[in-house]
Amino acid sequence: MNHTARFAILAAVLFAGTAVFAADTTKDSAKGPTTHTVKLKDGRVLEDAFILDKKPNGITLAYKDGCMFIKYSDMPTEFQQKFGYDPVKSARYEKKIDDQKKANKKAQEEQKAKQEKQKAEQEKRNKDRRISQQQQKVRKLELELEEAKKKLENTESTVSQDRGALVSTISNSTRVSVDTPWGVGRIRTSSNNSAVRNKLMKEVDTLSMKRDNQAQDVIDLQLKLEAAQKTLDTLLENSGK
Repeated sequence: MNHTARFAILAAVLFAGTAVFAADTTKDSAKGPTTHTVKLKDGRVLEDAFILDKKPNGITLAYKDGCMFIKYSDMPTEFQQKFGYDPVKSARYEKKIDDQKKANKKAQEEQKAKQEKQKAEQEKRNKDRRISQQQQKVRKLELELEEAKKKLENTESTVSQDRGALVSTISNSTRVSVDTPWGVGRIRTSSNNSAVRNKLMKEVDTLSMKRDNQAQDVIDLQLKLEAAQKTLDTLLENSGK
């Protein structure tokens, strides 16, 4: 769009805006619409003013320093009359605007309350889910600890039985030094049961190491269970349960 076309459109808009001023302004085809100096009740003066838009409660004026909307109630009586101020229409229009603002505010508040409710419900679901997950973790650790204790008891029982069997291989024929998992001591053994004795000693040694590892597993699981239970207690306390 060239400069001439843009100027033509602008001139048409300005001309249309001044149509409601026809009763109190004069036009000069060479110079455009005649403007006015409008003095407001608060003392402000708008120079070279003409109407851009008109509403039941006021008008939008373009003037030398810009443009602004002015309510009829802010104008001197002469300009209220000049611009066709109707108090009844103005009050009705203002009420309509006020009702719309209140409706918008109410809708915004309802939307905000709805979002906050949804957020609170989601947070509750998240808390309940974390509690459920932690409860499952605690239960799993309890089962693992129970199983670990059973394994430890079984291993200790087997070690005890093998120790008894080892002692039964001992005779009064010879004294030898036997290195056992529970220490080094002088015990009696005979040549015909030495192979059984050695086998039992090896098994006792292996099972004793296994027992020690299982005992450590029990300790570790107990610590994990205590930490998990503490976390669960905190979650329950924070949720008010």
